[in-house]
Amino acid sequence: MTGLFRVHEIGQSVWEIVDIADCHCYLVRGSRRAVLVDSCLGVGNLRTCVQEVAGSLPVTVLLTHRHYDHVAGSYLFDDVHMPEGEGVHPEIAEGQNALRLKILEGEDRIDSETVCAMSDGKRPWFQTVREGDVFDLGGITIEAVSLPGHTDHSMGYLVRERRLLLSGDAVTPIMCLFFPESLPIAEWKETLAKMEELDFDIFRTGHHSHSFTKADIAGFEHLADYALSATNWMEWMHSFLPDCTGSLYVPPESDITDVDSPYFRALIGPYRPRPKKHRRHRRHSAGEEGQ
Repeated sequence: MTGLFRVHEIGQSVWEIVDIADCHCYLVRGSRRAVLVDSCLGVGNLRTCVQEVAGSLPVTVLLTHRHYDHVAGSYLFDDVHMPEGEGVHPEIAEGQNALRLKILEGEDRIDSETVCAMSDGKRPWFQTVREGDVFDLGGITIEAVSLPGHTDHSMGYLVRERRLLLSGDAVTPIMCLFFPESLPIAEWKETLAKMEELDFDIFRTGHHSHSFTKADIAGFEHLADYALSATNWMEWMHSFLPDCTGSLYVPPESDITDVDSPYFRALIGPYRPRPKKHRRHRRHSAGEEGQ
């Protein structure tokens, strides 16, 4: 899988898999079964990559949400679960995925021979996963927990014995809440409060090779508060999806400018027109004219 995937063990029986577009998924292996949380962009044969780690164990794919950069690779698997209530629109995901792959091809990062799961595989029959569902892998268990915000029914997965939460895009350094399926910022803040009560020590996201701690949640709550009260923001447009626009909030006290840093904090919410700036006109008193 050289050049297409980076694989390394991040904890006992837990591996991180990163594709060439820096999308992350996570493989958890028990004695009887393996679970793959999310499935990246679908570039390259993810199933072969996973089986190199899982061996002969059957693999269940648990998706955190519907977006193409998490769902695409699942087209190569048979046992795929989507969160209950999370709308599935394969044609939308497939169209967006095709646009992303054209960009990668234009950058000479893939070619016509590269396996692309959404075209070379088949649409899965998505089974439903509900909050509270527990998957016993043999010596290690995974529990589904609802983490809405990024999408209305996003799901996270607690690896109980490792005190690890695999959260997808539920909480990320550049928090995206601009999609039609995203919830209001205030409701995302409720998810943050819920996360503080969950039984884990660290969480991993869908786009950073970095462990976040429960203590980091306070910084995201501050980000939510700032976005809710901000009187200034920047207009934002998606790099290749022209219909995706939003408003970008960056706390003014932030001194980190590297947007790829796990310590950067920003939130992209629904589009709001920028406030109009009015010129202040001096009021003249009688007798001032012409002086």
